[in-house]
Amino acid sequence: MSTESELQAKYHAAVERYQAAVQAETAAKKERDEKEALLGETEEGTKQNYLAWAEKHRAEIAFTEKIEQRRDAEYKRDLCYVDCMKYRHGDDSKEAQIAQHRAEFSHTRDFVYSDYCPYWIKWYKLDGKVRWVYYLLKAEGYDNVAEKLRSAREVFCDSIKEGFSGEAFRNAREAALGALDKWERWNDRVAWDKAKPVYDFVLAKWNEFKPKGEKFAEELEETISKCSKQYLTVYPIVSKCKSSALNHLDRKSQTIDDLNDQLDHKDDQIAALKNELHQKSQESKEHRTWIGSLIHTIQTLTNSLCKQVERSDAFQRLTLGEE
Repeated sequence: MSTESELQAKYHAAVERYQAAVQAETAAKKERDEKEALLGETEEGTKQNYLAWAEKHRAEIAFTEKIEQRRDAEYKRDLCYVDCMKYRHGDDSKEAQIAQHRAEFSHTRDFVYSDYCPYWIKWYKLDGKVRWVYYLLKAEGYDNVAEKLRSAREVFCDSIKEGFSGEAFRNAREAALGALDKWERWNDRVAWDKAKPVYDFVLAKWNEFKPKGEKFAEELEETISKCSKQYLTVYPIVSKCKSSALNHLDRKSQTIDDLNDQLDHKDDQIAALKNELHQKSQESKEHRTWIGSLIHTIQTLTNSLCKQVERSDAFQRLTLGEE
């Protein structure tokens, strides 16, 4: 079982990774905003305008990827906080339960990333890819192919809407979060006990629908590939770098995940070293206490011997005086 110092070390390391992810997200947002600002410098309907829109959506995908990574770091941070609360207050404590629920809400936030269809952040990135390729095709004069791709996107979104209500999920989640806040602040869990079952029901519906939605996403991905093949200069870009982000960023995401795993391992090693140092410190304190006690004993014995010597000298002087 981990010690409190080990759990705190893991939590602080998770906080640092979260802060780094926030900085990366901020940088990606700045780039997205810069690309968006360039749109005003081009004339609508021109090739330059279409290419500017394509760059904007490419940057949007990269920005969304950073949001996804930041939220993943936030979820892992919250899980570390759960472990700290369980250690301090017990698994069944109010503090531990609330921390656990907040971590779960962090995990499901990506499912309601967008206010509109397709909701899930993963599908939102796919939607961005459609828009990116659409404008690349428009820039090269492939209007018919671009319209075919746009129609496929509409079919995808309609299929999502018909199969699942993202608005209902969002509303149930927000209601449950509000009730959790009320429980934490005023120790009133009546609203939570009502809202949580509704949220659980909608979440179960989402988990049931998700495999179907993934099939719709696969079909849209195939359409993107087919449409981009109509123009050879577009297709290599799409197939090799997945909208200059999806494959490239997937590799980056995997690299970040690997680095996070390495950091977690290092955190465990650091926590173990801190624990060992703490034990050594305790042993050192015990040794200092023992040595201090020994010195005190020696001093006491020395003082006692000195007094005995003084008495002996006094006795000898007294005896010599009498003689």
